Amino acid sequence: MNLEREKKFLIEMPPGSVLKAARKRSVSQSYLVPEEGFDTARVRRSVDVSGAAKHTFTAKRFIGGFTREEYEREIDAEEYLKLKEKAVGEISKDRYVLPFASHVLEIDVFPFWRDKCILEIELDDENEEYVLPDFIRVIRDVTSDAEFTNASLAARFGKKTAVDG
Repeated sequence: MNLEREKKFLIEMPPGSVLKAARKRSVSQSYLVPEEGFDTARVRRSVDVSGAAKHTFTAKRFIGGFTREEYEREIDAEEYLKLKEKAVGEISKDRYVLPFASHVLEIDVFPFWRDKCILEIELDDENEEYVLPDFIRVIRDVTSDAEFTNASLAARFGKKTAVDG
């Protein structure tokens, strides 16, 4: 298992030129009922601009602060579809990956928001210093706000699944 320390911000939509300069992936995440010992579980289909798809299964557990243990493995399309059938919620987004300073910024643009999006930055340590570029306008830090997890956004704005009824 890996440790994930991720700061998360609700931001104003960045200029189109910023998004055009970033590497884009279209992402669909389907949330599963997690196995005992985990807080969340999901399957993800991520497609790059060439059309190449990658499928992953991820389970996470919170261990304190904004650090989570993360178990992730690549799966094939068949396993992805089987697991997706058990989903309790689904969300789609475009992820823009942009290196900045010594970090990588991930900007998630959702179809249900026109003027805002989510920015994530992964850190090696919860106390690690970082800077955000001038073109990022932070609305607020949502790192510890359960309302802004992808699973919560899927429940509020995402596609309902067969399991939902």
